[in-house]
Amino acid sequence: MGGYTAPLWLAVSGMVLQLVSLGTDFYIWEGKRQSAWFGTPHASELILLSALVTGIFAALTAAERCPVPGRKAGAIIGSVGALAALQLAYRMVAPPFGGRIPEHAGLIGDSCLYYCWPSEAASAELLLGIWLAMLGCLMVIAGGAFYAYSLAARHAPARAWLAAEQTNMTPWLALGALGGVGQFGFGYTFFSFYRTIRPDGATTWSGWLPTPHTASLVLAISVGVVALVWRASIKQSPLRAQPLGAVLALLGLLAFVRIGYRILVPPFGSDQVQVAPAAWLALASAVLIIVGGVTQAITANPARALGSDSRR
Repeated sequence: MGGYTAPLWLAVSGMVLQLVSLGTDFYIWEGKRQSAWFGTPHASELILLSALVTGIFAALTAAERCPVPGRKAGAIIGSVGALAALQLAYRMVAPPFGGRIPEHAGLIGDSCLYYCWPSEAASAELLLGIWLAMLGCLMVIAGGAFYAYSLAARHAPARAWLAAEQTNMTPWLALGALGGVGQFGFGYTFFSFYRTIRPDGATTWSGWLPTPHTASLVLAISVGVVALVWRASIKQSPLRAQPLGAVLALLGLLAFVRIGYRILVPPFGSDQVQVAPAAWLALASAVLIIVGGVTQAITANPARALGSDSRR
């Protein structure tokens, strides 16, 4: 643990508070306690992301295996912590209760489940958990910022993760990247994922609001898939050809299972729910990732890739 400095310890301590807070309740609203996951769904994911980024970069820095220079590592830790803190601060002054669900809620609306002015939000009692989360975010921000400008960060070189055998860009990798873009684009942007029918009318929904945990997971998978394919296209892949295909297939399978679950089990209670075509296109896009990854793993020729690298 000799690579840890005081700023990194501060950030890691904040990470611990963030993780602890995710197991607590954030609000009391209408006499009911609302947990971190069901009270502020997108804020909770940003808190978890901040904690993961802090833990991973701190561990890699201590082990002298960080793929980016020390100053950038500190900046990344602080920046992700700041995003979580901003979202959390908003949800402290504008709890996600009250407001009115718009008639056609495809992407944005005036319900406080989306975003609204604090004066429009229903009042809710803030519990200790949300304050712990905010304190953890502030500690992560401070730790990342102090580390970025520390002497230790200036002397912490980057150690790039590059596979010894680099693969060529293939149509199967491109197919996987296309699926990564499609599954998030069709499912969780401005396309309709669900249509709920009630006596007072129908409402269309993007998948982003009613399935926030699935949306965040699919977004992370899409970013990961596209990033891996892009790194392979510029000959800086952290994985060889066959493992790269296997990882893409595994990520696609995870997205397929989660999207498929939300198609079969919509989060709308007793409302009559219709699954829109875009939801099936999102599921089909996850299949493209699986097909691209599996085919890449099966058809990859490590010897050819190594030979092309040696000639270069």
